[in-house]
Order: sequence, then C-alpha cells, then structure tokens
Amino acid sequence: MGWGNFEKAINKSIRVYIMGKLKYLFIFVLINIVFTSCIVPSYISYDDTRREPKAENFLVKVYNQDQLNVNDYKIIGEISVEGCSCEIEKMLKEIKNTVKEVGGEAIMDLSLDEGVGGKISSDTYLISGKVIVFIKNKVVQ
Repeated sequence: MGWGNFEKAINKSIRVYIMGKLKYLFIFVLINIVFTSCIVPSYISYDDTRREPKAENFLVKVYNQDQLNVNDYKIIGEISVEGCSCEIEKMLKEIKNTVKEVGGEAIMDLSLDEGVGGKISSDTYLISGKVIVFIKNKVVQ
C-alpha cells in the first residue's frame, strides 16, 4: 500500500466521520425547530401613522364589537398568529406584545379559528383580530 492510497483512505475516513456528525447535527437542529417553534404574529397596518409603543406593563384588553361604540375607537390594523393548540397562551401573549409595539390599545373581535394543519402537526390554529386605539383617550368599561 503506497502513501497515496493511505492518504486517500484517511481522507475518506475523515469525510465519513464528518458526514455522520453533520447528519446528527441536522437531526438535532430539526428537532429543536419543531419543539421550540418561533411564534411571530403577522401585523397589517391600515394607516401610516407612527404611534409610540406602549409600556411593557400596559394591559391590552380584548373586546367584542358589541361592547364598543363605533365612535369610540379607530381600527389601525389586523393581527394574526398561527401555531399549535398547545401554545395558545404563548400565541395570545405574542399578539398582545405586538399590539403594544405598534402603539395599539386593545384587540377587537379576537377569534380562534381551527387551521388547516399540516405545518408542524394537524393541530394548527389561527388567532386573529383587529388592533384598535381609542379616540380622545375614551376609556371603555
């Protein structure tokens, strides 16, 4: 066995070793993505007004349209988030955080619709609603 053959054998062994490790790394990353899926709400703004973000401790309330007088609020956008039913609380928290970030004060007509599934599992849900601000700082009870 010549030096060239020995070098080829070593290189092949190293490649096989690295590829084996990469396979396990890929599986680890895939499992990590599935179990720590990132929940990022989608926000669509209805106007170009730039609003100050609300404080971290600001309480974002949820209302039905029946609870509000149409003259007391303005719809500034729509928000939605998709995720597993096991993460509904986390999804709601992320929606409320996004509402605060865009300067919204409340969510109207929040709905939980069963999604078509298939992204991570067949148990996928879509939560959506309208982001509102109150006109002239009226407080709704």
